[in-house]
Amino acid sequence: MRVLKMALLVLFHPVTAFTYIQKERDNFKWYPVAILLTLAIAVKLFALQFTHYPLSEMSQHTNLIFECAKLSVPLISWAIASYLMTTIMDGETLFRESMLAASYALVPYILMMVPLTLLSRIMDFNQQGLFVALEAIALGWVILLIIISLKVMNHFTGEKTVAIILLSLFTVAILWVAVALLYTICSQFLDFLMEVFIELRYRF
Repeated sequence: MRVLKMALLVLFHPVTAFTYIQKERDNFKWYPVAILLTLAIAVKLFALQFTHYPLSEMSQHTNLIFECAKLSVPLISWAIASYLMTTIMDGETLFRESMLAASYALVPYILMMVPLTLLSRIMDFNQQGLFVALEAIALGWVILLIIISLKVMNHFTGEKTVAIILLSLFTVAILWVAVALLYTICSQFLDFLMEVFIELRYRF
């Protein structure tokens, strides 16, 4: 029930909601993050499965795990990057608060994508522009809430908020590049070990 109340507060009074999150830091719980991320992923899968075919991104080559990662990984990456930048730039939020705020920012996506998916069932390719626009509104609302949370919870000015956003996006890019490099190195190292193992096996 508390998650529902906070979700409604984020929709209609985001400044109050994000201020409350910070004031209640001593009573922080991780379960709202888990609930909201799970709901967002469930809605994503629902949209992929039931969006009308002419408007759907779903194909026989669609990887559902990758599609879920497209939603969750950027959000988690943003929470990490924005926390790092706000810590350096005299911010006031903890990582758990950044993660909770980012999770509550998903509420418009969760609420809009289900009826939008059902609406797509009576739409065809000629209404693709309208469908894409409504989807963009949902994602834009999420991004706006994330920006509001960053400004409100750290008491930043508008200029400083913009600077932190740019630095955080740069940090996200660095994190992704570092993870990709680490994955490549580990993959090549494991391949090397397998080749050595196979070679030793044949020799002995």
